Amino acid sequence: NLVVFDADTGENLRRVGGPGTAPGQFERPNGIAVIDDLLLVVERDNHRVQVLSLPAFKPLAIFGAGELRVPYGLWIDRKGEGEFDVYVTDSYQEADGMPPPLEQLSERVKQYRMRRTGDEVKVDYTRSFGDTSASGALRWVESIHGDPPHGRLLIAEEFLETGSTLRVYDMGGQYLGIDLDPSHFD
Repeated sequence: NLVVFDADTGENLRRVGGPGTAPGQFERPNGIAVIDDLLLVVERDNHRVQVLSLPAFKPLAIFGAGELRVPYGLWIDRKGEGEFDVYVTDSYQEADGMPPPLEQLSERVKQYRMRRTGDEVKVDYTRSFGDTSASGALRWVESIHGDPPHGRLLIAEEFLETGSTLRVYDMGGQYLGIDLDPSHFD
């Protein structure tokens, strides 16, 4: 379910959807973002992203099922009128629950191009990226946020063995060699 609250009072207004795989149903909703009157919801266990219109929560599109394994966070970058880039983190793991070897971490972030005309939403897979070096790899990735004026993506690395941090990538998907100090994160 999605739970809708009044932002001013904190009042629980309603629940939207329920468990399942049909449009408007959700399995482990995790990442969520709003742009204009569109709500995007990452579903970890359905391996997809749903696009719903607000305020009716009408399903408009589902994407990512062909590429996403264990999606978590997302960020939307407006590219023009009705056109957006959507970045989705994908924290797939090995059978033992550990991250894959470094050379297999080049697909930690998936990028999509979303186009909207009225109630029609089309989404195309663009690419994936992730550094495979020991210093820049995204071993346990969750949240993502963009800073277009500075050309940066801030990507949460939450692997306890190396320390949680935010890794800084450019908008082209290249690790810039910059991390926030891990001592700032528990």
